[in-house]
Amino acid sequence: MTGPGEELSKTRALKMALVFEIIGFLFIILTCWLTEYFDPPFNLRQVLIETAGILIIGSITVYWTWQFINRIKYLEGFMVICGSCKKVKELNGHWVSLEQIISGKSDLQFSHGICPECAKKLYREFLK
Repeated sequence: MTGPGEELSKTRALKMALVFEIIGFLFIILTCWLTEYFDPPFNLRQVLIETAGILIIGSITVYWTWQFINRIKYLEGFMVICGSCKKVKELNGHWVSLEQIISGKSDLQFSHGICPECAKKLYREFLK
C-alpha cells in the first residue's frame, strides 16, 4: 500500500499532465495567431474561428482528462497477507479481508463463486 507522500506525488504528477495539456493547446492557439500574422493578409475572422474551435476542443479534452484522473485508483506496494485465510494486515495492525481492502480503495464490488478445481475438491460427491 502506498504512503501519503507517494499518493501526493502521483496526484501532483497527474495534475502536471493536465497543465502540460493546457499549455499544449495554448501553444497551438499561439501558432495559429503567429501564422496568420506573418502570412499576410491578416484575417481576424478566420483566426478567431480557429481559436474558438481549438478552445472548445481543448476544453473538452481537459475536462475528460480531469474526469479520468479523478477516477484513477492506485493499489500498489507491499502487503502482508495471511497464507491461510488470505486476510490482509493494514498499516494500523488490523487484519481485514482482501475484498474489504480492494472495495475500500476502488469502486469494485465482489461476488463469490467457486472455481472448477475447488468445486471438485469440496463437492466431489455432488458432481458424480
